[in-house]
Amino acid sequence: MGDFEVFGIPVSLGTMIYQALIFTVLVFLIKKFVMGRLLGVMEKRKAYIGQQLSLAEQYKKEAEQKLLEQERLVVLAREEARIIRSRSEEEARSAFEQSVAEAREIVHNAKDDARRILNSHNQHRGA
Repeated sequence: MGDFEVFGIPVSLGTMIYQALIFTVLVFLIKKFVMGRLLGVMEKRKAYIGQQLSLAEQYKKEAEQKLLEQERLVVLAREEARIIRSRSEEEARSAFEQSVAEAREIVHNAKDDARRILNSHNQHRGA
């Protein structure tokens, strides 16, 4: 067959036709046997990725809701702790004041008892 040169490169027309024919057959075989399966796999993969993205978005929303709920519970717990602390401080203050009052009463009673004993002792001495 005819040989010729393209840009100074020798080209064989027979080899070129043979390569074009092989390439055409290869493209046809790939299209017939591989592309359908490949596109099917790619579609399944696309659907799977879509499901995973949807699931991830759902989990993200749930996590955000749970975070908001936890933040709300923390605020409530802090408020409850503040109330408990305030009550405890008030109860402690009240108990302290009551203890001081009882101690004063005990001291006052002890002084009265001591005076009575002294008076009684002085009366026995003087009699």
